[in-house]
Amino acid sequence: MIEQAIAILKKVNSNLTAREIAEILWLAVHIEESEQSQQQSSGAQQKLPTPEKPTTPESDSQAETPTPSELPEPSVQVYLPSRTSRSTTATSTNQGTSIKVPAAIALRNSLELGRSLRPLKRKFPSPIEKILDEEATVRRIAEEKIWTPVLKPAPQRWLELALVVEQTRSTAIWKKTITELERLLKHHGAFRDVRTWELRITPKVISKKEEKFERRLFAQDSNGNYSSTPHHPKELIDPKGRRLILLVSDCISPAWREKFIYPVLEFWGRNGLLTVLQLLPERLWERTALASEIPVQLRSLTPGVFNSQLIVENWDEDDFADDVPEDKQIIQNPLIQNPKSKIQNSIPVPIITLEPEPLLAWSRAIAGLGNIGTVGFKFFSPKNLVPLGETQQDSEQSETQLSASALVSRFRATASPIARRLAGLMAAAPVSLSVVHLIQQTLLKESQQIHVAEVFMSGLLKSSQSKGSGYIEYEFIDGIRELLLESVPVSKANSVLEEVSEFIARRVGVSVRDFEAVLQKPLYQAEDNLATKIRPFAELKVKVLRQLGGVYAQLADELETNLQKGKEELVPDTNSQPLSAFNFKFVTVNPRGEILIEEIKKAQYFAENLGKDITLDMVYIPGGTFTMGASENEERSRDSERPQHQVTIKPFFMGKYPVTQAQWKAVAALPKVERDLKPDPSRFKGDNRPVECVSWFDAVEFCARLSKYSEQEYRLPSEAEWEYACRAGTTTPFHFGETITTDLTNYDGTDDKDGKWKGSYGQGPLGEYRQETTKVGIFPANAFGLHDMHGNIWQWCADDWHESYESAPSDGSVWAKKENNDNQRKLLRGGSWSDNPGYCRSAYRDWDDPVNDILLNSIGFRVVCVLAPRT
Repeated sequence: MIEQAIAILKKVNSNLTAREIAEILWLAVHIEESEQSQQQSSGAQQKLPTPEKPTTPESDSQAETPTPSELPEPSVQVYLPSRTSRSTTATSTNQGTSIKVPAAIALRNSLELGRSLRPLKRKFPSPIEKILDEEATVRRIAEEKIWTPVLKPAPQRWLELALVVEQTRSTAIWKKTITELERLLKHHGAFRDVRTWELRITPKVISKKEEKFERRLFAQDSNGNYSSTPHHPKELIDPKGRRLILLVSDCISPAWREKFIYPVLEFWGRNGLLTVLQLLPERLWERTALASEIPVQLRSLTPGVFNSQLIVENWDEDDFADDVPEDKQIIQNPLIQNPKSKIQNSIPVPIITLEPEPLLAWSRAIAGLGNIGTVGFKFFSPKNLVPLGETQQDSEQSETQLSASALVSRFRATASPIARRLAGLMAAAPVSLSVVHLIQQTLLKESQQIHVAEVFMSGLLKSSQSKGSGYIEYEFIDGIRELLLESVPVSKANSVLEEVSEFIARRVGVSVRDFEAVLQKPLYQAEDNLATKIRPFAELKVKVLRQLGGVYAQLADELETNLQKGKEELVPDTNSQPLSAFNFKFVTVNPRGEILIEEIKKAQYFAENLGKDITLDMVYIPGGTFTMGASENEERSRDSERPQHQVTIKPFFMGKYPVTQAQWKAVAALPKVERDLKPDPSRFKGDNRPVECVSWFDAVEFCARLSKYSEQEYRLPSEAEWEYACRAGTTTPFHFGETITTDLTNYDGTDDKDGKWKGSYGQGPLGEYRQETTKVGIFPANAFGLHDMHGNIWQWCADDWHESYESAPSDGSVWAKKENNDNQRKLLRGGSWSDNPGYCRSAYRDWDDPVNDILLNSIGFRVVCVLAPRT
């Protein structure tokens, strides 16, 4: 047996100490004993007879009570509830929103990956911690008769690890992979400490022609959530050089494409030990930002040297000889000026993948085994880059101009066979990560996360505009789904529909039989909420069945008929909520701010009674289509307000005024839903003044309490709803016309003494600066009857902040980011009493953090009420 153990240890080629071998043997013996005892106990339990009903004990039975050693062991086992029982309980309710789909394992080779990290298990003496040196202590006692312990530095792991995850739109695709990688690194034992960080690189508009980029880190807490406190990348540099920075990315984000991340790479590489973990396999690197950089071989003779001190191989200065044609030189990146003179300023960075062989080579290179090289790239400092010009724009335009057939042909020519099969199966289902995991687990078990990434980075998908279903996150570009379905067998498409039908049925909280029954009748006969959730899948099922042809096309026609019967226009429900009419003054000004037209208009509204003679007037806003955003010719407009795009808005109700302090106090006194509300947070006091100093989450809590109290759905407006309501049919910078004056609204109408801003707009006049909020409703309304849409108070919207309107919804829905969390910046609209008129334009967009330690006295909100379909 000993010879077998020695042979096994030689086979795994381990460098175990004698103590570690002894611990392994000890653990093996105890594990075997534990398994035997468990088998014996389980066998004994199976043989236990059915207990009989005990008889009444006799008077002297107490004398025969068994001793504690004779008492039988309890027959009831302690166990954790199984996943099955928990999911069964969850699906029995009508919530239907927390169902989990078993995802394919992301790191199927975790054992091999762990072995590849063994070269990093170096130890060195701790400068702080001391332990007892037994041999030296015994020697001192024996030789010097001194009975005092001899201490020595405790051995500790050589490196600590900072795992930095780049936060991008594709992060959600890699979430499970990153989670499993994080677990592997924390439990492996190669590192003294493992901390996880999130890197966010976001552009911030300073002016129309100036833009800077914020590069911030956010630490992960013990619960796996990222804090809201930003940290500078410099904080990751260890003065002792004992911290390895592992940047996890797929290198396809705009920060890589446009090289905004390079200052971070340069700083970390010059002052520390940096490695990029590329989530994509090497065969796909040509489709990432790495394609424009220089591949090299890196090695080191000393453990843990900085990137700037790594030995670069496979490098030949003759590659830049004058007689080498320019198109044959190793560097063909059009963004790099004078590559020969700038080449020495580049930063070498090792690039690794989640594969055992390259990971082992990298570990040995980092450990200073000089005969081992690892793959890397040299990244050029941003100061060597030409500003982005037409090359980048032309590339983006050519991408968007490709036809559906060209996109599919390109995908089939470059994708792996499994990725092509996965895309075909996805075409028969609504696209979300949960549904994709379902397809992987049930119909394509050999697929891995890389195949999912191939599909998502193929250009075949776009973010979904459907916000009501909860199970659709992405959509195929028009025409793509039909082309992909042509290569999918009918049986496979049917299997996908069946699996997804069961998944959605469980998610919306109904049985599969009830779900299919709902699809067979007009959706207006179903429960309103259920119909909203099912409709997107029903519409998709029509497309898939029609594509299959034959008898399936007939089923598609029947299902489409039910869909058409279920469609209805949203109109004011005067039966459940009687509407009243009110008259208001509406004015239009000329470019100089002089009143050109003054007329009386009429609008409909209902009054929500909040008690104590306090009401909330909700004005009916008719549906329609408008052009959202500002043209480049609009004065003081910004790129964040473009591109202009058509948006169709459904009817809704909106507050006539921003929420007042009296209305706030009334709702704040209602029972709490999620968070506490201050009863009087405003700085400028007055019942009829708008409430201010409220966070985005405070406004959401206000809506939640009001919804529960009124039994109607109140919420913050979407950004599109807000601009549509503000414009009220106009296309000018303000709903008043080409300019505004301080006689029409409350803003800072004075010039800044330093000339930073102007108090007038266009040809309009200067005005006054009131330096505080004013009562709501004292200025003229717009054509819908809404007051204070320009100035007085900033107003929260429900949307997350986006830098432009690229891929914005066209249906007026809330535009939330896929990586939605509590730290996402939220939209502000309207301007305030402290802003110049340019900030008060109908198209102007701004943002703030949803929670701030210091709440601004210029931020408030107004609410909208969702209309119910009329039956």
